Amino acid sequence: MEQGETRKFSGYASTFGNVDSYGDTIVKGAYAKTLAENGMPKMFFGHKWDLPIGKWVSAVEDEKGLYVEGELTEGNPQADAVLAALKHGTVDGLSIGFRLSENDYEMKKDGGRVIKSVSHLYEISIVNFPADGAARIAEVRSEDVDGLKTIRELEACLRDSGFSKTAAMSFMAKAKQLFAAQRESEADEKSANELLERLKRLESSL
Repeated sequence: MEQGETRKFSGYASTFGNVDSYGDTIVKGAYAKTLAENGMPKMFFGHKWDLPIGKWVSAVEDEKGLYVEGELTEGNPQADAVLAALKHGTVDGLSIGFRLSENDYEMKKDGGRVIKSVSHLYEISIVNFPADGAARIAEVRSEDVDGLKTIRELEACLRDSGFSKTAAMSFMAKAKQLFAAQRESEADEKSANELLERLKRLESSL
C-alpha cells in the first residue's frame, strides 16, 4: 500500500423488496433488531468463518437496503488479495450469513420466504456470486482525504472516484477559485479553515 491509500469500501449487503436466488424477499426493517441487540457482524470472504479479513464499521438500513461500510485488515494476506480484486473490479458481491426464527418470516405460496426480521446477522461476506444480485460493493476509496497533501493528489482522488481527468481538473480549478475568493473576503482564519474542511467533506462524499 502506498502512503495515503486506504482499505475502506462501501456497498449494499442486502436489498429490500426483490427476490434472491433462493426465492426469498427481505423487507425494510428486517435488520433493526439484530443490529441493536447483537452489534456489528463479522467480515469474511466467501462465508469462510476462519480469520476475518476486516471489520464492518457501519451498517444502517435505508430505503434501498442494508448499507454497509467496511475496512480490510492491513497485514492480512487474504485481505490484501481481496483489496486488489475489489480495486480491479473482479469481485464486487456481498452476501449475508444469518439465522432466522420461525416468527421471522412467512412462506410464499410459490416457494421462498418473506423475511420480516433477522434474529441474528452473524457475518457479511465479500463474494463472487451473491444470492441477492443487487447486493454489491459500490465504492472502493483509494485515498483518505486527510492523507492528501497536494492538489495533484486531490485531482487523482477525484479520478479514482469515477471522474474523468477533465472533470476532475475542472472541479479542482473551480474549488480553488472559490476557496481563494472566500479566504480573501474573510479576515478570520478560523472561517477559512472551516471552509477548507467543508471542501474536504464534499470531496469525500463524491
